[in-house]
Amino acid sequence: MRSLLVSFATVVTLIAADGLAGGVPTASADPSRVGVVPTVDVPAPQLSETRRGAQATRIERDGSDPDELSAWYRLAFIERGTRLRVFEHYAATVRGPGDDMVISERTAWILANKAVEPDHRSTVSDRLPAWAWFRTGNDTGPSAGLMFTLAYIDQLTPGALVGDLRVAGTGSIGKDGVVLPVSNVEIKVAAALLAEPDVIFSPRPSKFVENTTVIESEHTRIPADGYTIGEWLNVPSYEQAGRDAANRPGTTAFVVVHDFRQALAFLCGRTSNETTCAAANRSITIPIEVS
Repeated sequence: MRSLLVSFATVVTLIAADGLAGGVPTASADPSRVGVVPTVDVPAPQLSETRRGAQATRIERDGSDPDELSAWYRLAFIERGTRLRVFEHYAATVRGPGDDMVISERTAWILANKAVEPDHRSTVSDRLPAWAWFRTGNDTGPSAGLMFTLAYIDQLTPGALVGDLRVAGTGSIGKDGVVLPVSNVEIKVAAALLAEPDVIFSPRPSKFVENTTVIESEHTRIPADGYTIGEWLNVPSYEQAGRDAANRPGTTAFVVVHDFRQALAFLCGRTSNETTCAAANRSITIPIEVS
């Protein structure tokens, strides 16, 4: 498994044209219909013959104080969309318990509880309490799983997990922490850049991003004898990459990850936050499941 870290100042040419392209999961809510207003709304670039738009939506809980903005943005493409939008606030969830988005939240919640210290865990870690639901409107698809996991770890631990950084990303999450592939990364990156994040996480690189540093990790998920999970996933290199990114403030880091432990390790290095690093260290004790 190869993992890539990409640093770039801004990819302005990506959002300068008019049009778009991409693939599943979709964000199907019509924000204007539910009374949610984007803070950025521009034409989407034309990346292929099929038009698609995208949005970056700040992750906030139902009932949360609107003045307490989180650090996290989920990304979604919009089939047949023509706009790139950024939402700082969104509509309350209206999807049922069997929807992919809702299942993704539940999986992220359970995983986040495993990653934090025992005294920070929810007393109902096997199910999602009412206060923990995120505002996802009528959106569909599982691709926010990685960002839900990081946002839940932030909710369960004291202080701000990443300080005043802004973190955007996409990637479905598996029960053991694997970050699964998603489609339409290019158009999602275009929307993410409009939110001016410090970091973007993705399970694959964008072909529009240059200046790539390769972080090697193994192609299989189960560690060989004599290796820890952290060594197998090469989390020390992700932590070092985060430290390197901290020396370039004002530059967005594009980080390709295949496991949420790699994202946490990067954020540990980027912030040097004791709580973040504790969660990163604890996460490497979560077993990787044999499929």
